[in-house]
This record gives sequence, C-alpha cells and structure tokens, in this order.
Amino acid sequence: MTLTDRTPLTMTFKDHLQHLVESALASIPGTDAGDIYAVSFLIDNEDDDPRQPTLTIGYNTETQARRSIQDASDQAEARWNYAFWIQNELTVVGDLTSDPTGATARQEWISDLGLWYDEPTDPADWDSVIGPLAAQIEARFKQTSCQLARTLHATGVIERSVGRTVPVIVHELEYYEAIARQTEAANPPGLADKFTSWVRNG
Repeated sequence: MTLTDRTPLTMTFKDHLQHLVESALASIPGTDAGDIYAVSFLIDNEDDDPRQPTLTIGYNTETQARRSIQDASDQAEARWNYAFWIQNELTVVGDLTSDPTGATARQEWISDLGLWYDEPTDPADWDSVIGPLAAQIEARFKQTSCQLARTLHATGVIERSVGRTVPVIVHELEYYEAIARQTEAANPPGLADKFTSWVRNG
C-alpha cells in the first residue's frame, strides 16, 4: 500500500506531514520553479498555543528578491528575511481550519509522546509543568520538520519539484542562532551556508 492509497485516518502525523508537503512541492508552477532559490518551512503555533504547531510551506524567487531590495536594508536581507518573501502558502500542515485531519493526527502524536497537557487551573503550573512540556513539543516538532527536509533532499523530491537542489529554510518570523543550526541540520552540508551566515552575521 502506498502513502496515497491510505485513508487519512490511518496516517500517522509524520506520514500526513510528509504527504502534504510532498503534494505542496509538486504543485509548484513550472513558471516559478526555475526562479526559486530557497524553500520555506515556517514553524508557528496556531493561536499562540504550543500544542498546535503548524508548518507552512512556501518558497521565494530571484525575481522577488530583486524586487525587495529597495525595501530592505541590503541585498542579503532582501534575499533571506521572510518579511520580504512572497509568503505564499502552498500548504499549512496542522491548521485547524484548512487541515483538520492533520490537527487531529498532531494531537495524537503529541499524546503518544507523553507531552499533551490540558489548560492548568493554577497559574503556578505554567512555569513548573506547562513550560517544560511546551518546550519539548516545540523541540520535537522542529526536529521532525528538519528530518522531513533531509528526507525530501535524500529522495529527490525537492530537486524534482524545483529542478535542482535548493536549501530548505526551517525558520520562524524572527531569526537567531537556533534557526541557523536547525536549517543546517535540515540540508546537505554547505547548502544553506549563505542563509546561516546572514543569520549569524547580519
């Protein structure tokens, strides 16, 4: 049985994540593919809830980077700062509205990890109980996203979708050292060096 033969209810969250991301990348228009220089894996929490991490897939093009230079502080910022990207949403995995199946699978995944929690009634529990659990959910979701990016490189999905190998930027709306490290972990050695250099030296 192939991945596409399964019904969504039988998919694990990781299966669902990979299936949606592969489908999203396959949907990239041929007119854009040759102009793409990076794929975006944007990680966020829906409603600022650590139990609801989402992964938004997009990309940026050389044309957009050139267009953004006039608004950015320099060429590197126009090229690597998501604020200046197209910010297209090929898919948003785990979104409660657009991907309810993924949202359900995500909750099951978090529960299977032993990290699910209910809203505490005692505010003191936030620091002592909820904080550590939220941090572990965040870490595992980022780790899973990086592993997926490596798989997409290894299986040739990105190369087939874009026409060549480009870096996957695993990021949030702000940039810091951990963003550079996880992007390095998501790509073949050296592929994301220009991005990580910008994060560390920009």
